[in-house]
Amino acid sequence: MDVLFGLALPYKAPESSVGAYLWRKRLWFETTFALSMMQPWEKLVLLVGLTSCFVLFGTAGYLYLPDHIAFVAGRAKYYLLGQENPDATVAQSIQRLVASWSWNETGTRVASVTEL
Repeated sequence: MDVLFGLALPYKAPESSVGAYLWRKRLWFETTFALSMMQPWEKLVLLVGLTSCFVLFGTAGYLYLPDHIAFVAGRAKYYLLGQENPDATVAQSIQRLVASWSWNETGTRVASVTEL
């Protein structure tokens, strides 16, 4: 367990295959993010801070993101399909939108606007 949770990284891989695997992964992590150049207390402060941020952002995403996606979908529906009945399905809204694209009506509307 010292391989995974110890503050100092051992120089030699453990004998067990699971320990050696965890040692390799920890060595990769520490060298990639330059943690091997830090003192043990600096590693601890940095990892606690990063873990706290990760947990806070994960919790915020879990609690807030579903409501935000529903809100954005409602706004997109409003902007793309016009003011809608909240009970109307997207298929009904699209059918109404396509039905309003009648060329005769559009020509009549354009003609009536230019006559003013």
